[in-house]
Amino acid sequence: MSQVNRLREGARIDRSRTLSFTFNGKRYQGHAGDTLASALLANGVDVVNRSFKYSRPRGIVAAGAEEPNALVQLGSTEAAQVPNVRATQQALFEGLTAQSTNGWPNVQRDVMSLVGKLGGRFMPPGFYYKTFMAPASMWMTYEKYIRKGAGLGRSPMENDPDSYDHLNQHCDLLVVGAGPTGLAAALTAARAGARVILCDEQEEMGARCSTAASCSTTVPPPSGPSR
Repeated sequence: MSQVNRLREGARIDRSRTLSFTFNGKRYQGHAGDTLASALLANGVDVVNRSFKYSRPRGIVAAGAEEPNALVQLGSTEAAQVPNVRATQQALFEGLTAQSTNGWPNVQRDVMSLVGKLGGRFMPPGFYYKTFMAPASMWMTYEKYIRKGAGLGRSPMENDPDSYDHLNQHCDLLVVGAGPTGLAAALTAARAGARVILCDEQEEMGARCSTAASCSTTVPPPSGPSR
């Protein structure tokens, strides 16, 4: 497996486990522990989407929920479509299928990119509100193509065949974020007798301390029963 930007060691990557995935119709390989974003970067994929309005090429610039560009559409079947997933937050798994939400006929050769080259002369700020006002009978047509050009993903057109379990849980304290501060707060409250729920958007606790070698602070295990 040749990956031009893959480090030989380090990070939270299990290089002994190879995973195959598809992005924009092309098959790639990554490793367990990759996000979709890190796997794409390792394979040298530097254009993942197109910008709103001007359709300019956009790459990955962040590492988490703050990522503005790498919004992808997931799903290998129509019923499994999931729009607007950040590639920086999607864990890689075997058979993952994703595509860019913007770009026609594809993200590399986007016809709408011509608009970006013409730019402000023909598409000044607010031009939509002045250009697409009349006739009213064309509003639905305008909206259809404006939304398609915006590249914001789409909902599935078929019913989801999967079933999901639901659990109602109650607590005295809800801690959002399982970084060092959240872990310490949850531990302190639990030791004081509170019923605590600790939640985080990532698959592992610890936030940046889970990957930063310089983060030496550790939270001691609770001495009493877990809650």
